[in-house]
Amino acid sequence: MVNGTAPSNTSNLTPLPTDISLPTACVVIFGLIFILMFLVSAMGNSLVCYIVYQKPAMRSAINILLATLAMADVLTAIVCMPFTIITLIAQDWIFGEVFCQVNAIMFNLLVTEGTFVLLTISVDRFMIIVRRKDTLTPRKAKVYISVSWLLSIAIVLPPLFGWGSYGFEQGQIHCSLKWPSQGELDLSYGLFFYVSTFCIPLILMGYCFVSILRTVRRNSTRIQNHPPVPGGVITKMHRPGKMNIDYSFKTRAFTTILILFILFVVCGVPYTAIRFKLLLKRFENSLLSYVGDAVIILIAYLNSTLKPIIYYVRISKFREACMDIMPSWCHVPHCLPGRTMRRIRPHVVYEVDKKFVTSAL
Repeated sequence: MVNGTAPSNTSNLTPLPTDISLPTACVVIFGLIFILMFLVSAMGNSLVCYIVYQKPAMRSAINILLATLAMADVLTAIVCMPFTIITLIAQDWIFGEVFCQVNAIMFNLLVTEGTFVLLTISVDRFMIIVRRKDTLTPRKAKVYISVSWLLSIAIVLPPLFGWGSYGFEQGQIHCSLKWPSQGELDLSYGLFFYVSTFCIPLILMGYCFVSILRTVRRNSTRIQNHPPVPGGVITKMHRPGKMNIDYSFKTRAFTTILILFILFVVCGVPYTAIRFKLLLKRFENSLLSYVGDAVIILIAYLNSTLKPIIYYVRISKFREACMDIMPSWCHVPHCLPGRTMRRIRPHVVYEVDKKFVTSAL
């Protein structure tokens, strides 16, 4: 197994050296953390999907994308995390080679889908704030979601047809792409997979957010540099309040998406970096430490665990929907960090504009 050959059954695996095995205390600590993460991720992301499905008012284009992101996260928790916990405890894969490949495919598929959905959301924010074009509709969002699923499936399936391979390596706590110790196909597919599912999306999202931040800063400077004109003369350039309201409305969700992007980077970089190192260094006779792999996988799973908490803290409509669903004794105190954003009512905007027009006349 260490040399990259796929065993016919798990009994053929090379015995694990005692110097990299996990102490009982570490197994208990990591096991409890993973179980807690599993519960939060499964319940929290399921709640996000339920709210968007149950409440028609929540079915905007951005919320449909966030619900798809939550669905990928809850499937990751249900399909992958339990087997990771069992493998952590057993310090070996005990479910057979076929299910090992299925488990690896599902993990890579769901992580890839979540990345592509986040990329779609980032591009949408870029179009709204930088290009001033709000063209994403719920129907288009569903089309983009379908395309992202098809693209994700196409990316993770090549190992089934001979390009690359999935398996279990000693020192890991879940099945993944094999280290390229036997051929160039494993190396080329590994590089293709991590570049297309992490590096390229990371560069594209980074460009979107850098452009958005520049636009936000430029618009803030423009607002500060154009104070109201004295004498009551209202021009198109100096219309107090209107630019502020429009600007706040378009950039309100940006901070939440930026937090999701930062979470994606923090949780994804360690996992991808260690996989790149294993691919390029070709550790033929070395084993990855169980402690190291447990920490890397734990950080990777945090990406799906923390998202529902971010939604609750940052999105007032989601928080209100949670309050409606949960019984009164489960309500979180109002002192929870995070502020409730005021809703902009169209009639208020019209009244402000009307007053300005009256004063100008």
